[in-house]
Amino acid sequence: MNAMFVQVPVQRVGSVGRSSVATRSRVLVPTWRAGSFVQRLPQPTFRQCTPSICSRRSINVRMGPKQSQIAVITGASSGVGLYAAQALANAGNWHVIMACRDVERAERAANSLNLPKDSYTVMQCDLADFASVLKFVKELSSTARIDHIDALVCNAAIWHPRDKKPRFTVDGIEETAQVCHLSHLLLCNELLPKLKISRGRVVFLTTQTHSPNSLPGKIPPQANLGDLSGLAAGLGPNTTGMMDGGPFEPTKAYKDAKAANVLTMKALSDRYTRDGVTSVAIFPGCVADSNLFREKRGWFRYVFFPILQKYITRQYVPNNEAGRRVAEVASRGQFSDSGSYYQWRGKYTEGREKTKPQMIEPTDEIDKAPRLYELSIDVIDQALRRRGLKSNVPVPV
Repeated sequence: MNAMFVQVPVQRVGSVGRSSVATRSRVLVPTWRAGSFVQRLPQPTFRQCTPSICSRRSINVRMGPKQSQIAVITGASSGVGLYAAQALANAGNWHVIMACRDVERAERAANSLNLPKDSYTVMQCDLADFASVLKFVKELSSTARIDHIDALVCNAAIWHPRDKKPRFTVDGIEETAQVCHLSHLLLCNELLPKLKISRGRVVFLTTQTHSPNSLPGKIPPQANLGDLSGLAAGLGPNTTGMMDGGPFEPTKAYKDAKAANVLTMKALSDRYTRDGVTSVAIFPGCVADSNLFREKRGWFRYVFFPILQKYITRQYVPNNEAGRRVAEVASRGQFSDSGSYYQWRGKYTEGREKTKPQMIEPTDEIDKAPRLYELSIDVIDQALRRRGLKSNVPVPV
């Protein structure tokens, strides 16, 4: 049996993925300032839309004869996401959709690992732009002709540890919260029909730092979603950009977003397990050489933190091992208990056989899951309305 091949030309627009900016010059997004905003809050930084020259590109979906399962992985151009894609691709029966902001970079990364050409497809999806997320979902059906999804891995994340003021996306939302949390929630809801067909699985990547119950989570600033007043206010430029409504702190913003991932996992599990969709979360280990640390100072990124994790705490896990763990949680039956949070126990530095996965309690804030879900859906819906965007499927509540 020959491999299946689908080739349909589509329009691709730079790194932003918005057809509406294809012919525009460099622009700044609107501010939506109100009242005495400038006097009360630090002036925010806005992500600039800098589209490259438009080009015609074909999405070529080559699926081998044994590939019956399809996975979507966000942020698969590097690190854990890339190696999770490799692990699934090497399994032989999976075709991986690499959902990435930078298509060319993802193609180079896949080539660097010699991924079989019929085992993956790179598609553009910029999580800092809801229009790009919706366009990605639409192209999965209309262009890539994907009718079902067996696993959705919500991996992509950003962290700006040196920022003194919040950044806001083209959607008018604090960037860390949108990229790590809100866009993944939008993606989950948009892909639910395809996940239901396959009785598929949603996997959220998180960190130990999202929970003050863990030793790393006790290091300040600690994650704390508080009363979710910041999220209720929309996380826009007239707020501090923090989910709890407190002063902006970039590391806490990241930790809060990862806590939101775990609560979203629980909320999706409560709603859709009855439809056959499994939702789980995983901490794959401390990847000390992750690109997530790219904005940390060199002494921390290349010397202190790797040495600390490898030789003192001995919790270090390389990217390829973390990716393998994510692929296991996405594909194996032993991880099908919806609503669960998995973490590997043991020291990988002493050998893989010394480690094993366990279910652990996710966070003391888990009871906030229903309210966080509802507020998050509302923030997404308001942002879509502001931009005149429309969901591909009815937004579930």
